[in-house]
Amino acid sequence: MNGIKAEIKKVNDIINQNLNIPEYQRPYRWGYQQVTQLLDDIYGSWKQKKKTYRIGSIILHENNKQLDIVDGQQRITTIILTLLQLSHSTPPALSSSLKYNHVDSKNAIIYNSGYINYWIQEHIATEFAAFIEYLIDSCEFVEVIVSNHAEAFQMFDSQNSKGKELQAYNLLKAYHIRAMEEDSQILKVQCDQRWENATRHPLEQNQIKDILKQLFNEQLYRPRLWSRKEKAYQLNKNNLHEFKGITFKSNPKADHPFENKDLLQNHFLNHKETNDLKLTSIKERFETLRLDNVNPFVLINQNIINGKVFFEYVETYTEIYKQLFIYLDNSVAAAGFKEFYKTFVDYPTTRDGDRYLKELYKSLVLFVFDKFGEEGLHKYYKILYTIVYRLRLEKQKVKYESVMQYAIDHQLFAIIAKSKNYSDLKNLNQLVRPIDCRKEIAIVIEALLLLNIKITTTDKKINLSKYQKSGYGV
Repeated sequence: MNGIKAEIKKVNDIINQNLNIPEYQRPYRWGYQQVTQLLDDIYGSWKQKKKTYRIGSIILHENNKQLDIVDGQQRITTIILTLLQLSHSTPPALSSSLKYNHVDSKNAIIYNSGYINYWIQEHIATEFAAFIEYLIDSCEFVEVIVSNHAEAFQMFDSQNSKGKELQAYNLLKAYHIRAMEEDSQILKVQCDQRWENATRHPLEQNQIKDILKQLFNEQLYRPRLWSRKEKAYQLNKNNLHEFKGITFKSNPKADHPFENKDLLQNHFLNHKETNDLKLTSIKERFETLRLDNVNPFVLINQNIINGKVFFEYVETYTEIYKQLFIYLDNSVAAAGFKEFYKTFVDYPTTRDGDRYLKELYKSLVLFVFDKFGEEGLHKYYKILYTIVYRLRLEKQKVKYESVMQYAIDHQLFAIIAKSKNYSDLKNLNQLVRPIDCRKEIAIVIEALLLLNIKITTTDKKINLSKYQKSGYGV
């Protein structure tokens, strides 16, 4: 790498530089646990009278006359908030160049300021001046300044992929914002905010769901590989290349013939956006909804186009996921499927095997919906249930390896990926057959009998007649 400077700097020197938080940065989200850990470590070093305390490293990108924080925002912000509470005056970095635009950052700053004030009262008592002096003059960072933008992102990826703080998929955000160098800052910020909102989607009872973690690990990454008959485990830093593709700049040219269709998609999306085209002949996936953030031109297993198109790809499947699997009671879309899903899939369980089957089923449902829309979903959601949940009755224990191998061996995703019409899905219908029940899971037995699947058993402990007498399978 060229243009890299590294030196040890005191906190006071760090925060008095012209620091800036670039648009690709995640919000400030440290909670009280991380704040406590940092402050306790500094406090312990101070009490032990250590000459210096090394907080860690910080990566900055030299961007004109300012220094963009590439890595280290959480620690720097926490230290600035601590100094603010200790001295009751605003450090230069917070009052001038550091701007926190995301609502999550603002909320975390308010909360952590109150918590830090409480921590100070509990630990520092009347020694404010001594602790301030230790913090700004004896605590230090290894400051790495990178002059090249690409090198800054490469170091960001390297630093964060070694730690546990970032989910692997979050490294993709910085990568794809980097590919948007010809787009406006407003568009970059919009992509960033929609991404971050998807990581903290509000549910009922004040719960939060990270939809992107769900999507990338389950409904996007694994099906893309399984449709190619490849094994897939957890998405991690070593396989992020699955979601890194082709970068098209202004007046782009395809390097290879196979890129022509991707170039056409990129060109058309830009033209459609610029000219506000309304195409009435386009077939939408939802029959009753018209959603602006669902792109009808993307497919789950398409080639990835870096930058804006990637963010549209992610936003499309974020919205579809919400409509199919989260908005179960307050959306008219796919109503019949949702009633079935709530009863026979989304049931409470502590068994890992049930969770593996649930995610396989959801991925297949999304794959069919992606290809054939709401009509295809209505035709196939019961068939897919029969194909997937037979494993729950046929095996005493359902392990991830067996679920994955089942999907690959029976080419469940490959069949859907290659299909051009419903007759191409006939191989899925052929997987619907009688079941030899070896484990009694009542809710699954009830569902399969309602779907007129023949279930038999040689296990004398399993009494299937009680389900039939209750009206199932009639």
